[in-house]
Amino acid sequence: MSKKSIKLILKTLLLSVVFSGNAFSQIDSSAVSILDSMSSVVTSLESCSFELTTEYDIYNTRFGLVKHSDKANVYLKAPDKFFINREGDKGHKEFYYDGKTIYYYSKDNNQYASMSAPPTIMETIDSIQNEYGIEFPASDIFYPDLVDEMLSNSDNLAYLGLTNADNKECHHIAGTNNEFAYQVWIAADGSFLPVKMVIVYTGKAGSPQYEATFRNWILNPELQGTMFDFIIPAGATKIKIIKK
Repeated sequence: MSKKSIKLILKTLLLSVVFSGNAFSQIDSSAVSILDSMSSVVTSLESCSFELTTEYDIYNTRFGLVKHSDKANVYLKAPDKFFINREGDKGHKEFYYDGKTIYYYSKDNNQYASMSAPPTIMETIDSIQNEYGIEFPASDIFYPDLVDEMLSNSDNLAYLGLTNADNKECHHIAGTNNEFAYQVWIAADGSFLPVKMVIVYTGKAGSPQYEATFRNWILNPELQGTMFDFIIPAGATKIKIIKK
């Protein structure tokens, strides 16, 4: 029996035991099915590009929660290449990954750094986030085990029906646990592409929020390998990023 079949059986058994009351999780099988479809589409892509707009709250001792935002153009080529151009309140940054090394470049300061990286995109994102604290917004959607992780970390997960998000008809899904509440909007046009996600950190003071909107998806484009190669700009200074 294949690993995929075993996971499907385990998931079916989990969903067949749904209790009411605060002591047990309430998991909606319709929500799981739609999330599975989204994950299957996204993780099967050989390449893609999209625009990601994010808004997030950061606590300020004087003003409380202050909302920040940025916009990124993301280009991925499985299994081992990406380029991200990200601009917002925290500056204009670029990230290049060529399968062996990840390069960080600050366009504002004309500074760059290089870090050895694992051989795949998701391993690299995990490594850089864990070792250096550099975050890659909304990268969770590309994890093969996304839905299983959501199930194991959700007290409640429900399908709320069709609604509109970013001028698109979407499947609306919501979930909670004792630390945060989240909502996901997935395109209802048959593509099952993610459109929007919101996380409210209810376990933190002031319940800060994080919101991400995906636009302009292009699936399996022909991306030239050279776009993932970092060329040191004239006059750029090399810096070292300290591990956290």
